[in-house]
Amino acid sequence: MSVSESSSSALRRLARRQRRSSGSSRAGCVPLRRQRGVTVILAALCLGLAVVALGAIDIGNLYFARREMQRTADLAASAGAQTISNGGGCASATTSAQYNALSANGLPNSGTVTVVCGRWDPSANAGQSYFSTSGAPLNAVQVTVSETVPYFFVGPARVVQAVGTAQATNIRSFSLTTSVATLSGGLVNGLLNGLFGSSLNLSVASYQGLATTQIKLGDLAVALGAGSMSQLLATNVSVKNLVAAMITAAGQSTTLGATAITDLGTIEAAIPGGLNVALGNSATTNGLLAVALDDPQAAVNATVSVLDALLVAAEIAQGQTAVNLGAALNLSPLASVTAQAKIIEPPVIAVGEAGQNADGTWRTSAHSADVRLYLNLSLLNLNLVLLNLSALNLPIYVEAGPGTAYLQSTQCTTTQPTSQSVIVAQAGVASACVGMDASSNFANTTTAGTCLQPVPVTSLSVLGVNLVDVSVGNPAVSPPQGLRVDLQAASATSMTFNGVPNDSDAYQSTNTNGVGAATSGLLTQVVSQLSTSVYASIAGIPIASNGAVGLIVAPLLSALVSLLSPILDSLDALLVPLLQLLGVQIGVSTVHDLGLACGQAQLVY
Repeated sequence: MSVSESSSSALRRLARRQRRSSGSSRAGCVPLRRQRGVTVILAALCLGLAVVALGAIDIGNLYFARREMQRTADLAASAGAQTISNGGGCASATTSAQYNALSANGLPNSGTVTVVCGRWDPSANAGQSYFSTSGAPLNAVQVTVSETVPYFFVGPARVVQAVGTAQATNIRSFSLTTSVATLSGGLVNGLLNGLFGSSLNLSVASYQGLATTQIKLGDLAVALGAGSMSQLLATNVSVKNLVAAMITAAGQSTTLGATAITDLGTIEAAIPGGLNVALGNSATTNGLLAVALDDPQAAVNATVSVLDALLVAAEIAQGQTAVNLGAALNLSPLASVTAQAKIIEPPVIAVGEAGQNADGTWRTSAHSADVRLYLNLSLLNLNLVLLNLSALNLPIYVEAGPGTAYLQSTQCTTTQPTSQSVIVAQAGVASACVGMDASSNFANTTTAGTCLQPVPVTSLSVLGVNLVDVSVGNPAVSPPQGLRVDLQAASATSMTFNGVPNDSDAYQSTNTNGVGAATSGLLTQVVSQLSTSVYASIAGIPIASNGAVGLIVAPLLSALVSLLSPILDSLDALLVPLLQLLGVQIGVSTVHDLGLACGQAQLVY
């Protein structure tokens, strides 16, 4: 190879190396541009994360402020509820709630507080809060707290609010008896010994001590192992264990004397086993307590008298079935009568809140009578032309010396002597109702005896087709109800009790004139009302006795009234001596104040 060729080859190799070197340099510039793009993306991501973090700080601050406002609203509502039942009413509750929110809990000046007074009642008010500005008595306060909360980083300020609702119920407990308010050691010993088969011989002073001994229902629940008032009211317990629990509950009072506990121990030892009692009323069973509260837990501080509770438990445990008096009332050959009586009822204990329900019934009431009498009058195979009366039964419920009491109002103040309740009591001479459900009144311990079901008497039929029904009842209401008659009912008497238990106003009574002679007019009044209480109906709808219907039905109604009048007059003449024999001479309703538990506020929404 010549020198020139060698040189040329060397130059070509050098050129190739330069091209490779140049290509390598260009290839190295691409990663640098890509690295600059990644940096931009990372910076954008970091900025986004910073914005999210700042937003989270704003949101966290918002929720923290919301939680603090909820706490403020709850505490303010509780403060208002504690004073709503005082003399100042809603004005006092509003002042307390606003002061609590703005001063005690440090709500900023930029915040606002709205206070609304009303009633918390699950049975009457709808919605999640069960709160309404209508209804009485007022028992709840709703507080709305609002405040402007700034966003520091991600937006303008916003208004945040919180709502708190608290209620405080004043609970009054009392017992009602329909007899003379005297306490005799011999009588109580005889009553308890008859019920228990024991040989108690306590003194009058001992029973007076037990009558003034109060126990809290909450302490009784703890002693019986019940976790709540609802569990307590659902409990069935032996009377012996109940007395033992009352001893434990009574021991929680630092003012209770040792004598009362010793006397209870004596009674407990005398009680045989096997006598059980339900502590709460039910639809079918009488219980020791009639607690008329939507929230039974509100009765935890209510009190009852040991002696009243003992007497009620003893008679419920023994059953006190009605006495059959049919042999004493003979109306042959016109009719046969079955009669049952309950005589000398124990006290009826009521625990609850004042005022009326939406249907007009009183929230807390008690009803009793000296004598409850159920009569079932059966006519003996009588026929009146088209009327077949062979199967006629006329159930009649009679109360002699009835008494009803209800809790009208309560007012709590800062001291017991100035706190007060108003209980309205009424003592009647006698009352009667006629209806198919007459016998159900035997177990009624809350309201006066009422018959809601008319008595079907007979039907008018032609060629086997039933056209018109004839019934005894009150057709003036819809649907028709049974017939009710009151004999010389006394006017209602208002009784005012303070908040101090067992002081001079603890027992108050109202009475009527003599019952023995006055009852002679009871069934006579039933007879006088038969002319307007025997009515005709088609498919249960009363029809007027005029026109073509009147020509047929009116004579039948007149014949039926003429038939029943002498029978009821005869029954009336037999009933009065029987009531006198049972000792019904005077109608007295005695209310025993068992204590006022002023409401402890609790949050309800």
